[in-house]
Amino acid sequence: MDELTFSSIFEAADNIKIADKILVALSDISQTNNILSIYSMNARAIYFFPVASDVLKLSIQIFPLTPEIVAKIMTKISEFATKVVYSTGLCLVENRCYWEGFLQEKDLNKDVDEIKSILRSIAEVKEVTLDKIHKQ
Repeated sequence: MDELTFSSIFEAADNIKIADKILVALSDISQTNNILSIYSMNARAIYFFPVASDVLKLSIQIFPLTPEIVAKIMTKISEFATKVVYSTGLCLVENRCYWEGFLQEKDLNKDVDEIKSILRSIAEVKEVTLDKIHKQ
């Protein structure tokens, strides 16, 4: 039977190592052998994504949160990005709401300043950051 997942249990953080078969599987589907890793604090999970270009982390702070804001933000993102590699969805931290997403540069049709301007045009968006993820 084909495997859908790979798993391991580690006794301590110092012993954590990504299995070679996982790295090979990720490299096989990546055009560049670049792998984006994301640790999600709210899910307590680590995700790995093969990527074919540089990656930008988009963070948006929203207030107040309304049912319409999610659709509005996703509509604006579709104006400049053909794909989102990963997103947190909406997350509450204290009294602030955030959305974070990771975008490959190859999937963008606007520059960083234009993207920030598009998102800042939404009244409920209080802050926007767009930072390049650096290679290790």
